[in-house]
Amino acid sequence: MKTIQLVSITILSALILISGGLNAQSKNVKKDAEVLFSVPVDCPSCQKKLEAKLPYEKGVKDMKIDLEKQTIWFLYSPDKTNKEALVKALDKLGYPAVEVTKGKDGKSGEEKK
Repeated sequence: MKTIQLVSITILSALILISGGLNAQSKNVKKDAEVLFSVPVDCPSCQKKLEAKLPYEKGVKDMKIDLEKQTIWFLYSPDKTNKEALVKALDKLGYPAVEVTKGKDGKSGEEKK
């Protein structure tokens, strides 16, 4: 009987320690960030050029190019890159970028200079 109690206490203690460690790790993880840029990209070959280079920028997790709206959306890791670095990467490829911010109605449309 004492053996069962000892084993139960040991298992319970281990579970508490493990769950505490996982909780501490999750607090240190930064959430992914996203940004939308207005960029003068209007042809499929320009899109292919950007799609070939930009996903390999440090911290970029996903991106989408909208030729019709001339925008590029990025999902990125803020502990590895930032908006300014993404602007520099676009500029280096010959595409000046301006951040598009969300308006009061939650829809994008205002350019941030």
